[in-house]
Amino acid sequence: MKNLQTMKHSAQKGFTLIELMIVVAIIGILAAIAIPAYSDYTIKSRVSEGAAMSGAAKTAVDIYFSEKGTLNGATGPSTLSISQPDEYSAKYVSTVTVGPNGVITVLFRNDTSSSLGLGTAAGQAFTMTPTSNGSALQWTIDPVSGFPPKYLPKS
Repeated sequence: MKNLQTMKHSAQKGFTLIELMIVVAIIGILAAIAIPAYSDYTIKSRVSEGAAMSGAAKTAVDIYFSEKGTLNGATGPSTLSISQPDEYSAKYVSTVTVGPNGVITVLFRNDTSSSLGLGTAAGQAFTMTPTSNGSALQWTIDPVSGFPPKYLPKS
């Protein structure tokens, strides 16, 4: 009888090895899903700097279109009264240029180190193309070859 009472008092406390391995496996699965999603999110936020940096150029193209009624001739700093492309640079953006018909190209820095954190978007570019719907411009954002489409900002 005394043995039975001793066995009841020495009941197992804590987790078994199997339970701990299951917890570690669940945490590993969640991390395998969360880390790439977070990485994509941070790259998208860094790429959005390019859309923000192009704001002055977009405004200049919009003004040119409203004054002239056409996009022909909207080709760069001299006709649009904007800064030179290298003046539109920031931590992630290398240059913002305006080409023929007001097409804006945003080029990202080509630093592939993890400190910059652009991933596969490093050294790549996207274009912002204006199209007239009569009285206003609609902008579409397209990747230049090599730019991962999943990182493009919304138009």
